[in-house]
Amino acid sequence: MPKLTNTDNTCYLCGRQAFYISYNSKKPRCEEKINRCPGFIAKAQESRDRNTTPEQRREHMKRMSINGNAKLSELHNDSNWYAKKSENISLAVKARGGHQGINNPMFGKTHKQESKEKQSNRAQHRDHICYQQATLTKIENGIAVSKELKSEKDLYNESIDRFTYLSWQKHQNIINPNGYKRGKEYELDHKISKTYGFIHNIPPAIIGHYRNLELIPKAQNRSKRVKCSISLDELIEQIVKS
Repeated sequence: MPKLTNTDNTCYLCGRQAFYISYNSKKPRCEEKINRCPGFIAKAQESRDRNTTPEQRREHMKRMSINGNAKLSELHNDSNWYAKKSENISLAVKARGGHQGINNPMFGKTHKQESKEKQSNRAQHRDHICYQQATLTKIENGIAVSKELKSEKDLYNESIDRFTYLSWQKHQNIINPNGYKRGKEYELDHKISKTYGFIHNIPPAIIGHYRNLELIPKAQNRSKRVKCSISLDELIEQIVKS
């Protein structure tokens, strides 16, 4: 799609600044893909509301979902198609120089607060049967293990991981004040180790608390293994003060 070199044009559908011009109609538009334009989306919605009822729309989407899933299932059983798809993905990642840092399509981008709230609300009101079915599918495909087959320690560590994830998301500036890059050189460490917590029956919320987390060099973390770099009393005192 040709890009416009000047900033005087506006999108013919929504009135925003235009950055592209259509091949065929030669009309300026704000998005390279026209179905991303707010004006196009609003126009399409008006057409749907005018020509179909909500019930008809739901029935149509249900049919599309059934047909689409059936086609995907057929393709995923085609080893040639699957191999070609994997090859295309690998080539695309290689062409852009990898998937780390600025080469990641999501680098520097964040979801709007409105989108985050919408996703959170949708997840909270989603039927729990969906999650149960997803888990069963993973177990059937051999990429997950049922809770009945997991050891107490595995379940304990999973619970810690959930608290650790939330701590990292909400308190990253406290855990990592120096702004080290987590990955090859630095790893997230539990000052009181998971193993110590399991042996001494310490609640997972304490082991996964942000006051028990720090980013340290990878070599240091590996040599530390199951040792603790802080006492439980010291940790509890820090948690109480936080």
